[in-house]
Amino acid sequence: MMCPFCGNPAPPGKDACPCLSGSHRHMSARRARTDQRPRMSRARKADHKTVIAAAQSVFWQHGYHGTSTRKIKQSTGLTRFTLQTAYGGKEAFFLQTLDAYLDRAENGVFPNPDGTDLDGLARWVEGRLDPETMPVKAAKGCLLLNSITEFDRDGGEIDDRIARYFDGLQTRLAQILAQAVAAGEAGPDLDPEEKSRLLVSLLMGLAVTIKARLNDDFAAPYTAAAAAMIRHWRVLA
Repeated sequence: MMCPFCGNPAPPGKDACPCLSGSHRHMSARRARTDQRPRMSRARKADHKTVIAAAQSVFWQHGYHGTSTRKIKQSTGLTRFTLQTAYGGKEAFFLQTLDAYLDRAENGVFPNPDGTDLDGLARWVEGRLDPETMPVKAAKGCLLLNSITEFDRDGGEIDDRIARYFDGLQTRLAQILAQAVAAGEAGPDLDPEEKSRLLVSLLMGLAVTIKARLNDDFAAPYTAAAAAMIRHWRVLA
């Protein structure tokens, strides 16, 4: 009789191979039972973008300090162990979600200087209320603005993200205004740097107004006033 485990024949006069005796028999039998069980498939590795998007939503809704590791697990499927080993912990994970938010702002939300005149800039401001641009997220406010109010200024990595947002937005606005001056659309006395700083402050105020809305039309007159101001910078023909 051939041993099913070691492949050797049983010794003469023996019914079983010695490897099946005593503890070896127990271990081998247990191994045999284990091998016969259907193997559990490995958990599908979560897609990074999907995880970040889910985390961004929960941080957006509850804030950094209001988001527990349990909430992160519920929204992303990440265990506390995976959160620590794969993402460096909650703080590092939050910074990654904030980076993704800034990437999206720079690539799809900030106005594009190419082909944008003053009227186009005014329409962009009006578009901050467009449901297709800011659907449910409008009720949560701006994630960057939420971070400004939630964290102290300590010169750390949150501050770096805040500076990136402000600098990036102001640069885009200044480019658009400089182009308007160069094209004669705006008068030569319009200072692109000065007006771009004004617009950044105005836009952050609009973000607060949108978040504070008491009804769906609450922020509309504020947005309309901002757009009208930009259109008034045009030189009358």
